[in-house]
Amino acid sequence: MSPPGMTPLAAAIAILLSVIIRSIRSGISWQAIDDGEATVEVLRDITGIMDYEKLQEIFGPPRLLDGVFPVTREEVKRQRTGLGYLIGDKWLDSASALIGVVSLLPIWPMWQSSVWLSSLLTFALAYQVCGWIASSRLIGRR
Repeated sequence: MSPPGMTPLAAAIAILLSVIIRSIRSGISWQAIDDGEATVEVLRDITGIMDYEKLQEIFGPPRLLDGVFPVTREEVKRQRTGLGYLIGDKWLDSASALIGVVSLLPIWPMWQSSVWLSSLLTFALAYQVCGWIASSRLIGRR
């Protein structure tokens, strides 16, 4: 049996590590879009659309030379699905990180807020876990 407080501590650290990794991955994908290098993998990661034909229907065919879709950030943002937000969204990840940081602060027990903070911590952890499960759908897809 773990001492009281160890489970929230472990959850908060796991959330923060997950947010860092997902932010790096999403940042690289958004940078590829900004640089005009949006491949099918990048679009799947950002939009959550897994079907190649659906991507072609929405964004048009990729260039034959290098397989890059000529898209803009705004076009991609308009086509994001719920799965795309689950895989990674800067606002949802930032909210998760904020919850993780607040739960690590030693002042929250003074506010007698452990019930609602534990609930928020549980939701943030669930969002991160579901995001990683959704990301695993991308592995091996071509």
